[in-house]
Amino acid sequence: MLQRLTHRQLEAFRAVIETGQITAAAEVLGTTQPSVSKMIADLEHVAGFDLLERRGRQVFPTSEALALYEEVERSFVGISEISRVIEDIRDFRKGSLTIAGMPALALKFLPDVIAEFISEEPGITISLRARSSQAVLRHLSSQQFDLGFAALDRDHPAVIRQPIRETAMLAVLPPGHELAQKDYLEPMDFDQRAFIALGAEIGTRSETDTFLTVGSSRPRIVAEAQLSTSICEMVAAGTGLAIVEPVTATYFALAGRVVTRPLRPEQPFRYDILFPAMRQPSRVASRFLELVKARLTTHLP
Repeated sequence: MLQRLTHRQLEAFRAVIETGQITAAAEVLGTTQPSVSKMIADLEHVAGFDLLERRGRQVFPTSEALALYEEVERSFVGISEISRVIEDIRDFRKGSLTIAGMPALALKFLPDVIAEFISEEPGITISLRARSSQAVLRHLSSQQFDLGFAALDRDHPAVIRQPIRETAMLAVLPPGHELAQKDYLEPMDFDQRAFIALGAEIGTRSETDTFLTVGSSRPRIVAEAQLSTSICEMVAAGTGLAIVEPVTATYFALAGRVVTRPLRPEQPFRYDILFPAMRQPSRVASRFLELVKARLTTHLP
């Protein structure tokens, strides 16, 4: 094993071979001519054979030097490739992101954010899985996903849960409905009216039931569904009224398919961002999250 062989010596050797001059090599390396001469001399001492023939100001590689240069160049090509990969990662030209999201966000909102993100950072590959909030929690606890979006009322030791937006649920009405004349809806506004409920397995169903049963309000449940999108589709078709989370309700309202109104008293709703607890969020994940927060701010009142 050779002693005292350094990367800097090999850099000097490579620069001299490629430029043909000690002075030019020094300029390439940003150092002095005596420094390059010393590094070449040190390398020749370590190698045990001559590397250069000096003819005036010109230097010419020996046959041994040419054989060594082939290996040195191969090594430097590898280093250059590693440097390129580092630059690609740093500048978001290379990378991936795996996301699990509750359907309320994964069916429309997150795809819109992904489209914006990829238009800005086309080198990033993103994988999106639409899952229930509980399934999102399980996925993130496996440490196999980078980000999760859910609405939860419990934590998991392997997952970091943070609120990303706290807002309120909205009443959803068919266009032209008489209740659309009101600025907000109260429990009694739903009394004896056709109502489309969230599925019993959805966490916010109990809060909605509590809101509707205030006083003597008794809506007529004509249908129920697991997804806010399915409920809004039925409202748009005139099946009945509903109360759903605000992101989906706002999308349908912006499309002119439903009318939304706030509730009194308010029914709070919180969207959570989930991170795997075993590692820090990547730079790509952090950048994506910036876009999510910005779009939520502009999308929701």
